[in-house]
Amino acid sequence: MKLSRPEKLNALNLELRQELLKTLRDFNSDQSKRVAILSGEGRAFSVGADLGSISSDLTEDLRASFYPILREIRFAQKIYIAAINGVTAGAGISLSLACDVRLASPSSKFVTAFHSIGLAPDTGLTLILTRLGGTRFLDRLLLGGEMSAQDLEREGVVKVVDDPLSEAVKIAEQISSGPFKSYVASKKLINRALFPDLEEFLDYESALQGYLGSTADFNEGVKAFIEKRKPSFRGE
Repeated sequence: MKLSRPEKLNALNLELRQELLKTLRDFNSDQSKRVAILSGEGRAFSVGADLGSISSDLTEDLRASFYPILREIRFAQKIYIAAINGVTAGAGISLSLACDVRLASPSSKFVTAFHSIGLAPDTGLTLILTRLGGTRFLDRLLLGGEMSAQDLEREGVVKVVDDPLSEAVKIAEQISSGPFKSYVASKKLINRALFPDLEEFLDYESALQGYLGSTADFNEGVKAFIEKRKPSFRGE
């Protein structure tokens, strides 16, 4: 599965979200398939949500398309491998880290920039990153910032490889020819250990993000982004 909107660094507009969700559901319902590789075309994995496709109701946006995509990856009885290249930001980080195996190129960068438009991290990122990497990246979640592939590898979140896609294919072949039911059972145990409260967390997160979407700072952040200038926040 390849996110294919390279001219926009695979930003997740509504069309791409709908296309990805359908592809995931079709794959997960196909009993003949076992392993999927998720990658991005061009210079990025995905820079997250396309601001041009975000509605005035951020709670509904998250619940209608972003969260269903996350669930299809994390809770499917399939194995997902992320082949991460270039820039990954926002919801793109969440989708890559939701995969069971996460491979990143040495030059990959992970950027949390929600705060630049007056929002907080979403699509489960706060829970997923802290469960996988502990408290090492709390400052990036609180204030925004950049994480290198090497930063994440040191905490066991990703594995850095020279060619993520080629390595992903090798691992996919190994999984496909192995004791697949035991791999799926292991995934269920990991979900029980790390993410038993994910649904509750997403409800809370979407409510907070919906509130932030109604603030003056969010409106200023989006306007500044479109006008390519530094936002002037007032904390309102």
